[in-house]
Amino acid sequence: MKTLTKPMISALKHTRWFPTAVVQILLVIGGYGLAFGLRFDFRLPTEYTQMMLVSLPLLLVCRMAVYTYYKLNSGWWRFVSMVDLINLTKAVIAGTGCFLIGLGFVLGLEGFPRSVIVLEAVLNFMLLGGVRFGVRWFREALVKKEPKQFTYALIVGAGNAGTQLLNEIRINSHLGIRVVGFIDDDERKRNAYIQGVQVLGSRKDIPQIVKKYDVDEALIAIPSASRKRIASIVRTARSCGIKVRILPSLLKLIENDGLWSQLREVPYDELLGRPIVKFRRETDLTLLKKEIRGKTVLVTGAAGSIGRELSYQTAALKPHELILYERDENGLYFVELELKERFPDCKITPVVGDILNRQKFNELVARDHVDLIYHAAAYKHVPMMQREPFEAVRNNIFVTKIVAEAVLANNVEKCVFLSTDKAVKPTSIMGATKRIGEMILQGYSGDGSKFIIVRFGNVIGSNGSVLQLFKKQIAHGGPVTVTHAEASRYFMSISEAVQLVMTAGAMGQGGEIYLLDMGEPIKITDLARKLIEASGLTPGKDIEIKYIGLRPGEKLTEELFWKGENIMPTQNKKITRLKSNGFNKDLFFMQLNRLQSFVRDQNDHELIETLNDLVPEATFSNGKKNGHSVVRTKSTHKPTEKKMTFVEN
Repeated sequence: MKTLTKPMISALKHTRWFPTAVVQILLVIGGYGLAFGLRFDFRLPTEYTQMMLVSLPLLLVCRMAVYTYYKLNSGWWRFVSMVDLINLTKAVIAGTGCFLIGLGFVLGLEGFPRSVIVLEAVLNFMLLGGVRFGVRWFREALVKKEPKQFTYALIVGAGNAGTQLLNEIRINSHLGIRVVGFIDDDERKRNAYIQGVQVLGSRKDIPQIVKKYDVDEALIAIPSASRKRIASIVRTARSCGIKVRILPSLLKLIENDGLWSQLREVPYDELLGRPIVKFRRETDLTLLKKEIRGKTVLVTGAAGSIGRELSYQTAALKPHELILYERDENGLYFVELELKERFPDCKITPVVGDILNRQKFNELVARDHVDLIYHAAAYKHVPMMQREPFEAVRNNIFVTKIVAEAVLANNVEKCVFLSTDKAVKPTSIMGATKRIGEMILQGYSGDGSKFIIVRFGNVIGSNGSVLQLFKKQIAHGGPVTVTHAEASRYFMSISEAVQLVMTAGAMGQGGEIYLLDMGEPIKITDLARKLIEASGLTPGKDIEIKYIGLRPGEKLTEELFWKGENIMPTQNKKITRLKSNGFNKDLFFMQLNRLQSFVRDQNDHELIETLNDLVPEATFSNGKKNGHSVVRTKSTHKPTEKKMTFVEN
């Protein structure tokens, strides 16, 4: 008896025990009365009514004592799990046994209906279990329906810098930051309150605190910390899936007036002028798990911005093996390190190689029985490829052809090709090569394996993006260079790009092109102004915006599709599917063979002419290649322009 009463007394010390206990008592009373009612068809004889009332206190003591012993009334029910369900089962059985012993030896009641005991146990389990899981379900449903209006932050470092940061966050309430607590390794500060905010624990407690308080980001405010210590905190926080920001050194704190401006990171939705697209978690996650879990997945261009993020997201879905194919050995090395640290249970196979080495690539695909390929390797810089057409053709066309042929030769289930909006009515070598890459996959589609194409806008924040250039120019005091005052582009974030690739790849049946709803195109000038203002500076006053003119191959505006591509909805309203009317495959592949001979012979004039034959909608602007002009060729075909619409399903 002592073992039962001791936990009960301890539990009384916590304020949450009382409301939990009241609910449990009411459920026990209700279940007991319902059990008698069901036994006697709700026409309870007088003698059994008296029997029920006499035995009820005993039942309450037995149930509540056992519930306390099994800790069913410690804490609340929003975190209930299957473990709690097992404990509840044990508690109901133990409580029923205690009640039976009490009936026989304490009350000495004879003729007590045995069916009532069984019914009461079943009803008690159903009522208590139902309420507990109901609370959890209601809370989760409420959280999904009511997105957070604030960013919940954890300040790492409960010293002067952390306190000052807390003050500035409170002063700047428009930032929408709510500090849930501090983290500090000093045991003397544990559970202390700093200006009303509690020190919740140390570094090792970060995962539990993030989960418990639904933390969105960690703000590291330890100016004196070593790089090793900061790196350790960053790794821990990022492994929990939250964003991390770091305050600068103490010297910079002294030199600058405010702390928050030093933490300032412009959200992509602010730059894009629209919310970041987040796909439906339950539906898409189920689709992606089916697509990737237990499969062998190969990512080409794995060290690039998109390839790297694709690799992270793929590893999180527990493939059988993740193969990283990359020419840049340094980039591949760091991606491998981070993946193995974040996903220690995932088999990671890094491969340094050039896909133009057809034999090596084919042998790898065959040996590892690859199920899915994400082909992200490509040259994407428009002016650079305008000067290097042979390299653009080799890497963007013939590498894609080698990948597609390896897919077919080895019965790879699916290949997802990353394309660009610059492939639509291209004015650049790069755009034309990406369009031909699309056509290669469409040409091979229907021969067994599934080839899926995703068409991107500009990926903001990726390597070589205009965002990186603008940030560097602002840091150097300007000017910020923009090609044209009216130049505009469709933009998407890296996370949106990866979601599009993976979700479209999972739903694709072969030969289709998929697009993400990227909203309206954004003027590059407006993007530059927002970044300058976000840095606390004034465009035109502190930082000059200089217009330098469109470079060879660049358009004033981009398009997402052309005539001949039929627009169709998908089950995801943020993704649209394009279906081509087709083309002469035999002629296409014959011209492709001619193109290969011109690359081999370094014949730039014939190369440009053949590109134009392959993509008759293309219009190449003048450029220079080794002192020779790239010929301007213009198709007489004028596709009808068509306004993009996204159909909701």
